Formats: sequence, C-alpha cells, structure tokens
Amino acid sequence: LYGNYELCYIMKKCYNCRIPMSDLEKSNRTKEHIPAKAFFVGYPIDYKNQRKTVPACRTCNEEYAKIDDELRDVIGILNNGEKHKSELTQKSVKKLLSNKKTLDEKMHIENDGISFSFSVNILDQLHKKNFKGIYYLTKNEPLSDEYKLDVYSDGHDERKLDLGFTFLEEIEKLGNWDKSGHSDIFRFKLAYFDLEKDKLTEFKADCENPLFLVSAMEYNNTIVSVVVAAKPEIQKIT
Repeated sequence: LYGNYELCYIMKKCYNCRIPMSDLEKSNRTKEHIPAKAFFVGYPIDYKNQRKTVPACRTCNEEYAKIDDELRDVIGILNNGEKHKSELTQKSVKKLLSNKKTLDEKMHIENDGISFSFSVNILDQLHKKNFKGIYYLTKNEPLSDEYKLDVYSDGHDERKLDLGFTFLEEIEKLGNWDKSGHSDIFRFKLAYFDLEKDKLTEFKADCENPLFLVSAMEYNNTIVSVVVAAKPEIQKIT
C-alpha cells in the first residue's frame, strides 16, 4: 500500500509551477495548505478538520510562506472584537510593531484616527495562489499556463470592484460553496462561463478546460476576493 501511495504521489505535479513530483528529490516534495495555516491561528481545533492541501515543490511552498502573513495581517487588523480572531490580531499587531520601517510604511495617522495600508500586489499574489490551489483540488492537475489571472478585490479601482461584485452575485446564485476546514475560515466557489448556456456554471472535475474561469473566495468572514482566469481568446474582454 505504501508503494502505491508513493507512486500516486510522485505522478502528481506542483499545483503552482507544474513540475512533476517525480523530478524532485523526496525532501523537495511537500504540500501547500489552501489557505495557509496562518488563517486558522486561535480558532478551535475542530475548525482545522479537513483542511485542503495540494502537492507542491518546496521552492513554491517557501516562496509563498514569506508573504502569507500579509493577508493574515489585514484580517487581524480588521477584527472588530471577534474572540476567535483575537490571536490573529495579536500576531498582526506584534509583527507591525516589531519592524519600524514596515510600521512607517503601513501606518498612517490622520485627523480621524489611525489607518493601515497593505500591498495590493502581495495580496493579489496570495489570491492567485489560492485560486490555483482551488483549481487543482477540482481537477487534480495544475492550471495551464495559457490562462491569465486577474484579481477583483479591495484595493483595486472602482471599475474592477464593480465587475468583481457582478461576478460575485452570479456565483452566489450557484449556492453550496466549498470550504477548507471550517467555512468561517475559508469558503470558495469555482465556476466557468458556459458558452452554450451563456452563463456562469459550477466547475467540476469532468469539465473540459474552458475559455473563462472565475472563483470567489472568502477568508475569515472578512475578506472576499474574486479571481478570473482567461485564455488569450477573451483576455481583451476582461
């Protein structure tokens, strides 16, 4: 049984860079949590049941580990007294206060109080990472590099936000979102544009690679992001 498991594992590819696991030394094969473990800090142990993971090479895993805390920090700062997020908030504040340069860049003192800013570019990278993970969870294979990814979330201009809300409304109509661990931590829905039906339709394992994919993701009941993957034929539309 162990031999069969090992064979099955090394036949897989990294969800992000698509390198075959069989091309890697065993020490360089790992897995990526979708979303990262950081989002579960402080929550009850049962919230961590059935967390989703995908195969990853160590290089990709460590690359994102360096920036995963950026989104966690946003959630921690936005916490409005929810007890399960208190440890998240403590870690976020401690991290910001421990680095004067980072604090000077992110904290802004204004007449009506203190505000914080975060890197939209880094947040977008994390949303795209999780989109790739969601796709892998559905298809059991990495997303093709012919798709161009774009993010519609807080921090973008009004036009993109409006379009993001439009996508979100259509996805909400599909119902039954998936989750990783507890739905209060991370829930998501992956859909594609069905040309025959002329509407967004739930994306399943038996779906052929469509021209247009869209996923909605909600983190810790706080941040909602929409990620679109478009093939060259329709990239001008998005």
